[in-house]
Amino acid sequence: MIRSRAAAWLAFCSVSALLALARPLAAATPDPRGADDQASGQAMYLRHCARCHQRDGRGVDGLYPSLRDLNAAGGERRAVIRGLLAGRTGALEVDGVRYRNEMPTHGFLGNEVLAATLSYVLTTWSAEGEPVDTEEVASVRLELLSGHPTPIDPATGESPLAAMDAVQYVTTEGPSMTVEEFERARRLYYGHCTGCHGVLRLGTAGNPLTPELMRERGTEYLQSVISYGTSRGMPNWGTSATLSGDDINLLARFLQHPVPQPPDLDHYQIRDGWQQQRPLGERPRGPQHELDLRRLFVVALHDVGEIALVDGESKTIVGRVGVGSAPHRIAASASGRYLYVIARDGMVSLVDLYASPPERVASVRIGYEARTLAASRVGDEDAYVLAGAYWPPQLVLLDGQTLEPLRVLSTRGYRARGGGYHPEPRVSDIAPSPVHGEFISHIKETGHIFLFPYGGSGLLKIRDLEAATELRAGSFSSDGRYYITPTDTNVLSVLDVEQRDVVAEIPARVFGGNPGVSWVDARFGPVWATSTMVEDEVIVIGTDPENHPDNAWRVLRQVRGPATGSLFLVTHPRSPHLWMDTPLSADAAARQSVAVFRKEALDAGYRSLPVAQWSGLNEGPRRVIQPTFSPDGREVWLAVWNPQDLGSAVVVVDDASLEPIAVIRRPELITPTRIYSVAALQAEAAAAAER
Repeated sequence: MIRSRAAAWLAFCSVSALLALARPLAAATPDPRGADDQASGQAMYLRHCARCHQRDGRGVDGLYPSLRDLNAAGGERRAVIRGLLAGRTGALEVDGVRYRNEMPTHGFLGNEVLAATLSYVLTTWSAEGEPVDTEEVASVRLELLSGHPTPIDPATGESPLAAMDAVQYVTTEGPSMTVEEFERARRLYYGHCTGCHGVLRLGTAGNPLTPELMRERGTEYLQSVISYGTSRGMPNWGTSATLSGDDINLLARFLQHPVPQPPDLDHYQIRDGWQQQRPLGERPRGPQHELDLRRLFVVALHDVGEIALVDGESKTIVGRVGVGSAPHRIAASASGRYLYVIARDGMVSLVDLYASPPERVASVRIGYEARTLAASRVGDEDAYVLAGAYWPPQLVLLDGQTLEPLRVLSTRGYRARGGGYHPEPRVSDIAPSPVHGEFISHIKETGHIFLFPYGGSGLLKIRDLEAATELRAGSFSSDGRYYITPTDTNVLSVLDVEQRDVVAEIPARVFGGNPGVSWVDARFGPVWATSTMVEDEVIVIGTDPENHPDNAWRVLRQVRGPATGSLFLVTHPRSPHLWMDTPLSADAAARQSVAVFRKEALDAGYRSLPVAQWSGLNEGPRRVIQPTFSPDGREVWLAVWNPQDLGSAVVVVDDASLEPIAVIRRPELITPTRIYSVAALQAEAAAAAER
């Protein structure tokens, strides 16, 4: 238990206190020992701290501790500074009051700013408080950074863009860089930053990093942000020992120069890279093993670029298949014979489950950065696959049995509803329509929904629907009539797949929302729910305008979960439970467990299951991710994701008793970040025909 007010102060602060990140901070505040220390420290306090701890420093009971009479002397003084720089998580109790809100890192602020702010707090509300020197902050910052070793070279093999030639732009407007330094920085950026900031640095999930904005910030400021991250989701690349100080300095200077022109990938180049490791005529006509494919699970092994196939009966690994760097999305053919895997490096792999052992029989690169694909439904069995890329921003239609490239469609264009032109709108989601012979394709930044037809030999006739911008991945309502999608503009977009029209947009706090899940609620009828990365809530809406019109297209429930950082929310028709992971939470207890709600009593709260503890792993972050039901709904499989040198696991839990029934720990189970049931993947395609 922590009782000191100094510890309380450094322990908690809201995310909104970091809104000043958009302002350049170099030389923002004079040295706190000067004549203007009180005025400047007060300004910094009001900007960064008062929203939570209030203007008078008295805090908010139960939420944010008081900062008055703060005692920061001796070693505790350095602890306060360290907490400001690195942030802090975990519950604590001060004067009998328990606090749970986390304090994010403020390491992106300059030494002068931190010293002035803390000096203001210590000398204004404490009779014996002493001001803090800039040198004290600098000393603790150096101590904090020096505790992290220089990592192994991260610039190799993380993104195919890093290995591509690109035009280099080193101008006199930016900091001095050699050609060699620029090239290394480019590779670092492609390997770590494009997923959030975009290849063209225009900003996607993260902020724009255009050279004009970056020059306003300056090298020192940028180094601080890259090193310490922010509470809005920017990783702490330096203090996590992912990047060395030299690499961070290179990136900070690189961002102040024009964006290098990345390579494109057209239809002819895609076709040139298409390979058939085993042509169609050489494949077996039936299964060559005794495996029950309906009981097979697929685990994506992020760092080694493979999928592991796990037998659901024996709980043993029965095969591993290389599929490209960082496998991300997996789909199954309607027959259940093939798996389609897209990796983040843009590689699409076709895996034949009839082979003994299952093997990759075809592959093709559809882009350099990618996240999603889908297979055609029953009626066009095993016929087509549509894959979407982040870069180049395009959709690629492939033959379902050979992966032969058939059509390519660029997604570049104007934002929906009169918005401006966007050169890099990413494909965020693809699903097969359960009604029409077409794929539903979401274009994230521009807010377009492309209905991409397959089959036939005529001209490509794509229906283009306009929706809210920043579309993420979605899922169907329980009857398959509607496709509901969260957006990063805090709107739920509802597509009527039968009428091919956007029929509703529901205001809700769904920024960072996951694909969601649907079921039939005893009170409200058919509902759909999602959780998000940035809120700790589960949001439930009604989805049946015909039989439950009063509940349709409005938020019915908002219940608190364990923490922010959720990626998956799942259930099963035969299960009374709703499972929620929080692998990206800053709170260790939350990311190492899973929350289980009763669907008919969501307001009663959740039960937290210590999955990481059950795994037997004793080191590392042990992030628990993606609960996945067995076909009969009796078991829930969860990946426990650790760095590859610490070991990972898969834990199987009984859905009825909520107790563990098996733990799979093998040396080849390396960084499992996704887990799928083959039967569930096949059922998604088969259900389309039944609807």
